[in-house]
Amino acid sequence: MSLTPSNSRMMSPAWGGSLKLTPSNSPFYKNPTLRSPVKASRPEVVLSLKQVIGTTTNSANGFDSIPSGSSFAFTAGAAAVIATVDEEQQISQRFYRARPTTNPLNPSASVYGGPSTPTQNESRNRTAASLRDAGIGASPLASPANEWADSPGSKAWTAKEKIKAATCVSFSPDGKWLAVGETGYKPRVLIFSTSRDAPSDTPLTSLPDHTFGVRCVAFSPDSQYLASLGAANDGFLYIWSINSRTGAATLHASNKCTSNVNRIAWLGNSLITVGTRHVKVWRVEEPSATTRASRPRQSEISFNLPSVMHKTLPGRNCLLETLLEANFTSVVAVAPAKAIVASDKGDICLIDDTDGGQRFHKVAEAGFAVTSMAIDSKGRLHLASSQGGLKTLNVKDIINVLTPPPSPPPRVESPVVSLTTDAIQVEAIVPLMNHIVTVDSQHSIRLSKLCSADDETLVGEVVQKLPAHGDSVLGVAAFPKANSDGASFYTWSAGGFVLFWDQEGLCKNGLQVPLEQLDGPDAEMNELRVARASAGSLYIVTGDKYGVLRIIDYNTKASDRDFKAHANEITDIAIFETEERQYIASAARDRTVQIFKKGKDTWDLMQTLDEHVGAVTGILFSKDGTRLVSCSSDRNLVVRELVSRDEDGEAMSAFIILRTVVLKTTPVSMTWDADQDEVLLLSTIDRQVHKYDLRNGQGLSNFRAADTDGGDAVVLSSLVHISRPFGSPLIAGVSSTDKSIRIYEETGTLIARDYGHTEGITAIALLRSTGSESEDDTEHQKSLVTVAVDGTIFNWHLDLKQPPRGPSDISKSVDFLAPSTPNQDLLVNKPPLRRVFSQSELARFQRSPEDDSATPTGNRSPKLRKRISKFSLAQAPKLDPSAMPRELRTTAPSSSGTARKSYRNRSPSPPSPRNAHLLAKRRSSVDVRMRTTKAPASEFGSLGASTESLCRTLRAYRKRLASSTDTLSNELVREVERELAQTARAVGEKAKSKSVDESVMVKLLDQYSERLVTMLDERIAASVALRVRENSESGMSGPASPALETPLSEREAYRGTEDSTQSTADSVTTSVAESRDEQ
Repeated sequence: MSLTPSNSRMMSPAWGGSLKLTPSNSPFYKNPTLRSPVKASRPEVVLSLKQVIGTTTNSANGFDSIPSGSSFAFTAGAAAVIATVDEEQQISQRFYRARPTTNPLNPSASVYGGPSTPTQNESRNRTAASLRDAGIGASPLASPANEWADSPGSKAWTAKEKIKAATCVSFSPDGKWLAVGETGYKPRVLIFSTSRDAPSDTPLTSLPDHTFGVRCVAFSPDSQYLASLGAANDGFLYIWSINSRTGAATLHASNKCTSNVNRIAWLGNSLITVGTRHVKVWRVEEPSATTRASRPRQSEISFNLPSVMHKTLPGRNCLLETLLEANFTSVVAVAPAKAIVASDKGDICLIDDTDGGQRFHKVAEAGFAVTSMAIDSKGRLHLASSQGGLKTLNVKDIINVLTPPPSPPPRVESPVVSLTTDAIQVEAIVPLMNHIVTVDSQHSIRLSKLCSADDETLVGEVVQKLPAHGDSVLGVAAFPKANSDGASFYTWSAGGFVLFWDQEGLCKNGLQVPLEQLDGPDAEMNELRVARASAGSLYIVTGDKYGVLRIIDYNTKASDRDFKAHANEITDIAIFETEERQYIASAARDRTVQIFKKGKDTWDLMQTLDEHVGAVTGILFSKDGTRLVSCSSDRNLVVRELVSRDEDGEAMSAFIILRTVVLKTTPVSMTWDADQDEVLLLSTIDRQVHKYDLRNGQGLSNFRAADTDGGDAVVLSSLVHISRPFGSPLIAGVSSTDKSIRIYEETGTLIARDYGHTEGITAIALLRSTGSESEDDTEHQKSLVTVAVDGTIFNWHLDLKQPPRGPSDISKSVDFLAPSTPNQDLLVNKPPLRRVFSQSELARFQRSPEDDSATPTGNRSPKLRKRISKFSLAQAPKLDPSAMPRELRTTAPSSSGTARKSYRNRSPSPPSPRNAHLLAKRRSSVDVRMRTTKAPASEFGSLGASTESLCRTLRAYRKRLASSTDTLSNELVREVERELAQTARAVGEKAKSKSVDESVMVKLLDQYSERLVTMLDERIAASVALRVRENSESGMSGPASPALETPLSEREAYRGTEDSTQSTADSVTTSVAESRDEQ
């Protein structure tokens, strides 16, 4: 029987979903095409988790430690945190997370058949591209080098797959492995290596066989087995066999477990589960074969056969007797065959499984509800109380009781040690080598000495406390500069606590804001909604859900002034302060904005603004305090300007509306541009981010907050603008849609994305770097802080990497021969070279060489010839309308009129080579104006003004000739010709001092003579046509043609006109030549 699976799902997950385990014909392993080690789009921004403040642990299942070591683990959102205590009681953290599509190092098989190891982009693994994503290369297994920020816009991620909240953790007794259980859609049991060299985002093994969630995980004392228990809706208990060398897991046994289980613990090779009316012992039998197993083949470890490897896990309930209705909360093994079980009523019971009888009986009474238990290296049992205290017992006194035990059992007389002044419930307790670590209901972690200096039966003092908010964290803001306590930022929670933190995550100070509460069954619980600190950290301004505004002194922690500022919840507060004036502005859901101004010793209401018709969601002062910007759910962005006037010797100030920007959708968050004044960034509920210039109210840019490949867009509920020393600034935001933190370029390109919170993210803040070694480090390394409803605070490290430069860039910027000049201007900063030709200059390239010196005249710009192709080298023929050759005018008068009309109405034809000498003498004269492109000086009474007047008169005269039907007498024609000749002669004499070119004058006279001849031809043709029509109407007939009836005087005038025009041109040419000879 072949081991090659016939089912397409039974294939090695490490090779991707499209590669079957069918041997090929070639015995050699085929490596794929080598890929470039440099990514095509290398991210310039690296976002990594730096520190976690707070925890989401609410039971002992999410808290574990190595009793003989100095490390403990807890859950915080989507991450599992390993905290290590050094010799100075300082705590360092390391985070373990895995994306839903991360490939584990060890592939595993599902209990139900088929691969269970998730692969990257599972829906696209059937293509060849999945081989690259699965890590096929030099190693047949998946590569652990996948970065958390790789492929930020994977379309295979859905909203359910992105968020995996960690619910339980467990250390292996040898400290090599850390097991993490998840909850949510397709939860997994992840096994990580705790080695410093192992990646923290790539698990060794992933086991996604549970549904709905994983409630408990626990390693056996010899680290050979791992037990995982699903949620109540899942109802399965799995026992996994762990490979001590690689950390790979295979299913050893399983069974149904539908009871409400609170805790599990190993008792030798047996497993104990306790819960509501439930105490059960499960027997994990040893395998019968004791021979040493040979090294498995790849095909054998890639998938499991359930029928061969899987077996049923046997178990038996304990007889509870009088404790049948008890709810057992904790269990801990105190001996190889004995364990202690505690209940929420304070019952302490013993399970004795020395001979396999699993006897169960009550041995003591704690006196309080026990939430968790732990046994230290000195053999002492520590009980955690729901009232916030600890009680320590001697294990020998409990297990060496009389048989049968006395009834009623004795009450434990050990004193209760209180860790806090308040009665805060201790959720979990774990031992270390020299310390006891506890987690309370406020999510604070306390590190206490193992023994008291006076009495070993007592827990010592608290040496380290990691405070946190016990409820939802609603906001975070950064100080402009570190305050007197060294705090860099502050956070506030709904319960009224404001905590001040430094950049290392240490709490420097805190205060409790008093919150008034209304009486009545329908009264809404009051909450602290917003808090703002002044620039100098002198006072804190807070606003609650009832609309009460408080100004609290930072040093005394007492309230200086309290105002009933609004009738509803305060949504935002803005503070502006200088040495001259100080303002506080508050916005609320009652659609108003209140502005307070500080006097000498008090704060007074300056103005109430009620222009909005919806809840005001945000408010900001400009950097100089002269502008006040507010946004509202009425889709309006209102910009107000500060104005002042004197009234009775007192300066009065007010904010008046400067402009209103109407938005398409409701705004969510806004912030100022980091580099430009009067520029605002705004996110809207339609998943857009806009950039507005408030000086004119115009939108500069906008983009959709989506993934790089067009994935689902999100609403950015909070924004910050980050400047960087190179490139354009960045826009960072958080989204409660997918609980992610995103960084975009201003063009809308997503360059970094990460997530760690499991509840809605409420705010984000940018921290100013302090204490860095150099200014360059400050510019390239920044910190972001995000807070969420789950009570956690995440400190992110933002590394702004400068893009790599190529060799050409280095050679341009570094001169190895010239001396170094640090202040030298860079060439890249200079404007680029430009030389743009004008249309007249381009037209000069289009004209023939003999026309190059001529100035274009007329009422049209010079036409640019169209090149058919850029490879055309021959010059295209001119298509300008040219005059009729003289030979055509000397033909029979009978056809002169019709011939001229036909030539004028049709399109001009290219010149013929045979008439080149004739066409070269004539120029186009249709509608040519006697005017140069550059007008002369037109001062009134000057010669230039007279010349322009003459030109206008001649143009008007030509238009009159063309439109009039009157005839001209011969005397008038000769007079016009004579005046034109004398004018041309006078112009030639005047132009002698300016060296007028001979060709220019010839062309000038040719144009006017051609025009005059054309007009005379038209008149003669019209006169001949009129005579012919009159003769035909009068009935005259004869052999004489109409041309013979033309008066001799008109034909003589025609010839005389040509002769006089030619003589005028000759005289002008002679005068120009004489003037040039004299010069």
